[in-house]
Amino acid sequence: MGLFSKKKEVALADFCREFYEKNIMNPMIQELDVNAAFVDVIIRSITEVDQSFAKVNSQKFAKEYLLLRFELFALAWLHQFGEKLAVAQSVFTKDYLHEKNRDDIWDDLEFYNQAIARSSTIGRKTTNGFDRAYLMRVNKTKADQFDHYYREGYDTVAVARALNRLFTEKAWKKGITAELIRLAVCDRLGFKPNDEARFRLNAVICSLLYDGAHQSLANVRIRAICPS
Repeated sequence: MGLFSKKKEVALADFCREFYEKNIMNPMIQELDVNAAFVDVIIRSITEVDQSFAKVNSQKFAKEYLLLRFELFALAWLHQFGEKLAVAQSVFTKDYLHEKNRDDIWDDLEFYNQAIARSSTIGRKTTNGFDRAYLMRVNKTKADQFDHYYREGYDTVAVARALNRLFTEKAWKKGITAELIRLAVCDRLGFKPNDEARFRLNAVICSLLYDGAHQSLANVRIRAICPS
């Protein structure tokens, strides 16, 4: 029992930096660009079932793939470690991308972050008493927590990104979040997929990106960092 429950403890900054470097920004295996290889496989897989995908610019898709890697890692992180560490992870990510002169990535992530946020309340109606109570709880929780982190001196944009992912656990399990992300990807690419292409894109989002990130988090215990 002890053998399987033991987790490696690591500092948040150290874990995230290593993951970003080795798995998102510069993944290389014996001089093979892993990102480029995955993008090529995905493009061929989707084009195989929907020829219209061949018209999508491959560099544009590679850019969206990079964004999805960051945002789905952050979502898996929240689901694994909870709100407090999610805020710390968001602050670190913003600082990391700024350090790498990639503020463009941080800015572009907002589009997918908003899609994730919508998944927590989509379908809820204010005319329904139960839904209205839920929406009020979501809005109040986010507002209260934002005020808390603001008073603690956290970066407000980074805090907002993390809080946007709250209340998504059920939506993710039901496939709602993944579907909204898929719709966002297709909107950015100007691509209208057929049924099989939709299925394969969802598989990339769920199995390759989210599950892959979540598995990397399952066996570690994170030590938080404080805001500067």
